[in-house]
Amino acid sequence: MVRNRESSFNVDLDRIEEGIAVILAPGGFQWHLPESYLPAGVSEGMTMTVTLENNEQATSIRLERIRALRNNLENR
Repeated sequence: MVRNRESSFNVDLDRIEEGIAVILAPGGFQWHLPESYLPAGVSEGMTMTVTLENNEQATSIRLERIRALRNNLENR
């Protein structure tokens, strides 16, 4: 299977309860996210587009941090 660098799909904002957004995603999945993650102007019942993109810089930083932690533990 060939994957693109970026993937987009639609989700629906079902409701907001006590500051938590309940989002209905493809395949029957539900996401629970802080309401602050939502774009301005979005309200219950609206459809949003989610874009997933590989973040190579953030990945490199995280892997380097893990490597440093492992080295610290191994050298105790």
